[in-house]
Amino acid sequence: MTLLPDGSQLFTRPLKPAMTAADGEVLVWGVEGERSEATITDQFKADAEEYHRRYAASDAFERLIRRAVEITGAPTPARPMILDLGSGSGVNSIVPCSRIFPGARMVATDLSAELLAMLAVYARQGELRDQVLCVQMDAMGEHVTPGAFDLVTGASILHHLDKPQAGLAAAARALKPGGHAIFLEPFNGWSIVRLAYERILAEAELRGDPLDPLAAEALRLTVTDIAERSLSGRSPESIAALDDKWIFSRSEIQAMASDVGFADVRFVPNPDNPSLYRNRTAVQLRLATGRPDLALPVWANEILDAFDAAVNVQTKRELMLEGTIVLTKGG
Repeated sequence: MTLLPDGSQLFTRPLKPAMTAADGEVLVWGVEGERSEATITDQFKADAEEYHRRYAASDAFERLIRRAVEITGAPTPARPMILDLGSGSGVNSIVPCSRIFPGARMVATDLSAELLAMLAVYARQGELRDQVLCVQMDAMGEHVTPGAFDLVTGASILHHLDKPQAGLAAAARALKPGGHAIFLEPFNGWSIVRLAYERILAEAELRGDPLDPLAAEALRLTVTDIAERSLSGRSPESIAALDDKWIFSRSEIQAMASDVGFADVRFVPNPDNPSLYRNRTAVQLRLATGRPDLALPVWANEILDAFDAAVNVQTKRELMLEGTIVLTKGG
């Protein structure tokens, strides 16, 4: 790998050790003199192991990224230099990219040194040892050398940022002219899921047939979460208080991307199947409760089926739940 030990050709400031292994090898680097107002909660620090376990989905993210690259035809060098923003433990971004782009040289960044250390330990035990540099830093910072990277990736990072446009700006700065950025984010199709869940919760009360308490709480929390993230005109303080802060529209992403120097923005919906809302609810219950066996009653699934039947696949593609965004920097 062509990275220098201090990362000097990739960063505008020197790097310093942030976390080391028992043998003294540096696992995670930090940016000297960085001052960031960004904050993260314990789920990314003290509870990092649990966060990694619950949300790890390397194969699924690999399929999504690979599909977006194939559909958009975004050209990438054979061994690209990749900057990954908000890497976490790397399981949903660095690992998939290592499979899609064999031999890629990757810089993994995150505010959580704890999550990055998991990635560093994984990398040093296998073939990625000399391909990944882990750097604790703010994704919205300006410490990366402009034009140093062929590709910027981010698996569910923009909606965690107080100012997602700053994350897009960081990606644009880091890219060479004509380079690409790939982000996987939630979109405003979640508003339909919110309506379905509100209907299920109301129906349970009307029927006198309560849902499993864990399932009911998961649906209520999802409704509240979608409502909070969909509000316009929120104060900076209310935005900062949330872990998941935004649900995007295509037009919002396009406007922000254009403002920071991207010449082209394309969207690949994922997933977009006829049973989208019912299938996504099963995933939502598992993620929220940690219980893969938790299920809704037959009548609740029939409500989800009715929503699925009312919204055809083409509309689901336009009103995405999640989508992959492929951006190209102007040349």
